[in-house]
Amino acid sequence: MSTFVSSRYNFAIPIDAEFLLYNSSSGSVIGLSGPDCASLISEIANSPKPVSVDAFEPELFKQLIAGSFLVMQGVDEVAAIRERFQSARTHTPAVLTITTTMDCNLGCYYCYEERSGDQLAVSGVPEVVEMARRLLVKGGKDSLHVDWYGGEPLMNLPFLDAASLALQDLCSTLKIAYSASVISNGTKWPKDVRLFVRRHKIRQVQISFDGMRENHDKRRRYHKGYATGGSSSFDKAVELVSVLVTAVRVDLRFNIDRGNRDDVLPFMRFARSKGWFDSNYDAVFQPARLAAYTERSGFMRNTELSLDEYEEIRRMVREESESAIAVAEAEVPDKFPYPRSSVCAALAKSSVVVGADSKLYRCGLQVGERARAVGDVPTFQSGPLQILNNLEMQAGSDLEWWDRFDPTSLSSCSRCSFLPVCWGGCPKKHLEQDTHALLEQGQYWRRNLPRLVAEGVGRTCQPEFSFGESDQFRMTQSGDLLVKAI
Repeated sequence: MSTFVSSRYNFAIPIDAEFLLYNSSSGSVIGLSGPDCASLISEIANSPKPVSVDAFEPELFKQLIAGSFLVMQGVDEVAAIRERFQSARTHTPAVLTITTTMDCNLGCYYCYEERSGDQLAVSGVPEVVEMARRLLVKGGKDSLHVDWYGGEPLMNLPFLDAASLALQDLCSTLKIAYSASVISNGTKWPKDVRLFVRRHKIRQVQISFDGMRENHDKRRRYHKGYATGGSSSFDKAVELVSVLVTAVRVDLRFNIDRGNRDDVLPFMRFARSKGWFDSNYDAVFQPARLAAYTERSGFMRNTELSLDEYEEIRRMVREESESAIAVAEAEVPDKFPYPRSSVCAALAKSSVVVGADSKLYRCGLQVGERARAVGDVPTFQSGPLQILNNLEMQAGSDLEWWDRFDPTSLSSCSRCSFLPVCWGGCPKKHLEQDTHALLEQGQYWRRNLPRLVAEGVGRTCQPEFSFGESDQFRMTQSGDLLVKAI
């Protein structure tokens, strides 16, 4: 008779007098109750160990097998996740992030980018389009998403307009879908916003706020020479959003630190009073913790909220929303901790970031850090166009690191039971060996996984319940940490 062992990815969540049994590798959930519930949970929701088939009712046993709560002895669960991860790198849809300019009319104190005069020229559009064509054809993609990025991307409208139309023509020729998004401060948009959205097939816009009017304007001051008639950057962004929500999805990113934390709920109420959450295209509220996003912004450690402070604000935001406001949780875009099936664009094999300096990057947060570039936008000037896989490594390039990155081969991630839903978190934090941020990633899942699973099946978890490190890092029967040798 086959021998089964409990999965290392099983979690038990107490809900009143019963338990929810969740498997992070499959995303399956089973509700368990009754007099034998506690002993069954003890049997299969701890460190992996052989289990007796006779201990389960036949129907329950079938459910446990189907949900991957029990696996055949000898099955390498980490290897299955590794295969899923590598497949996702190939099959994740193509995303082209284009930094039109590094210039910006606002000076946010926490900005990690180096403001400069770098901008992409209209004359370079053919090279960008040809690069996109080769990425799409080589990757066999059926869609392209373009993320317009900056600086403030709308401060280089001539390039955005020309490149957008040319890329749309390319996708039409290749018979593939095209869509776009914009990350903007909301102060430099053309007068006919709806026409602009339609012309460029924009499906999502992110507009950032730093508080109510006083705090926002204080933190987002106009650079000298950019202010127009003493206008408020807050008022300009509010005016824009009121139009955008009639034409496209809008993500209201609210940047939070200790200085503006008291503005979060008032801003939600302000947005609700403007009708943003019940317009043609509902706005999504996106609370974001200001932090040290790059090595260049390490000074933010002094003003960023602790993880506990940030989680308390997010709890209040969820209560304020009363399910009537869509609240984004960056770690769980689908509202439920499904096993990951795609990777961020930095890891996708058919995605790339084009810098305003005409250099290529893997991660948008590295734009402008030339030592982190992985190549240059190819040109036609020196013969046949060479693209990504044929680029010679430039001095100091991280290209090889990005190609090799695999969380299932890391000593910490490979033994973490959150691995299937997390995939190691932000790879850039691993590149920079940001231990502080990586530890916080584990803390997030220990605290929030119970709530997310319970809410996903229409239940409410005990607010004080969270998982511990022993749940995150399981032990073998001999007491050794589960580590897969790579």
